[in-house]
Amino acid sequence: MPATKSDKFGISAAITTPFTSTGAVDIDLLCKHAKSLLAKGCVSFTLGGTTGEGPHLSREEKVTAHKALLASGIEPSRIIVGVIESALGDAIAAAKAADSLGSKYVLVTPPYYFKGSSDAGQITWFRQFLDAISDTQLQVILYHIPQVTAAPVGPDMIAALIESHPDLIAGVKDSSGDWENAKTLIDRFSDRHILIGDERILGAAIALGGSGAISGVANFAPELLIPLLDGETPDSRLVPLVNALLELPVTPAVKALVGHTTDCAQWSRVRAPLVELTQEQYEWITNSYDTLFATRND
Repeated sequence: MPATKSDKFGISAAITTPFTSTGAVDIDLLCKHAKSLLAKGCVSFTLGGTTGEGPHLSREEKVTAHKALLASGIEPSRIIVGVIESALGDAIAAAKAADSLGSKYVLVTPPYYFKGSSDAGQITWFRQFLDAISDTQLQVILYHIPQVTAAPVGPDMIAALIESHPDLIAGVKDSSGDWENAKTLIDRFSDRHILIGDERILGAAIALGGSGAISGVANFAPELLIPLLDGETPDSRLVPLVNALLELPVTPAVKALVGHTTDCAQWSRVRAPLVELTQEQYEWITNSYDTLFATRND
């Protein structure tokens, strides 16, 4: 049976990755953060995605973190794994590791090193990947984030992959921020999970049949997103909050707000080539947050 959408996917936090003073992944803080996100209503979290600095984590680090999260008592189905690999063998190995640890979903980018590659080449890569994981229990969420990868996952490519592997394609995460593209995906693939990466358009996408989000904002304000699943009017603070984040390097800015809202300065650390926010940037984003949230707009 095809991986059809039977219910909303929900809000999955694109979980950030904390680091120790030596640059190692802080497993204890990661587990604490993951549990807090689930307690606040996130249905899952996505490990090793863009906001989690996944491309800068080794495969061993990701597997170690995954095992630690499971050992802390988190259910395997709550952990989605980001597969952001250009080498086909590495992508297959990462997905099979996720399957062996009990994950249901993997979030998969196209190979992105060689810019301007054809749709035909991307489809071939994806079909080889899907063939290789066809003996697993995994469902694939295709990841469209062209502003980062320069490798779009367009509607025709999605249709081709659903045609060849209908049982494996659960849906698409659209992080382009392009409302017209989101509408096209929701209309054309109504039987799949269409997940939104740009929180500013999430409410409108849900109203049209979108299924949920994999979200960086969910790391520190999931309460702004979860009500949208039930058709509630978006909180007036959501758009200016996301706009403020986009004024800065997004992942360091998200981590700054996680640290600010949990009173834990350790969250400011990032892994090169990313750099921490400057003091001026940190004060600007935290002051922006405090101004927005000083008075509730009920």
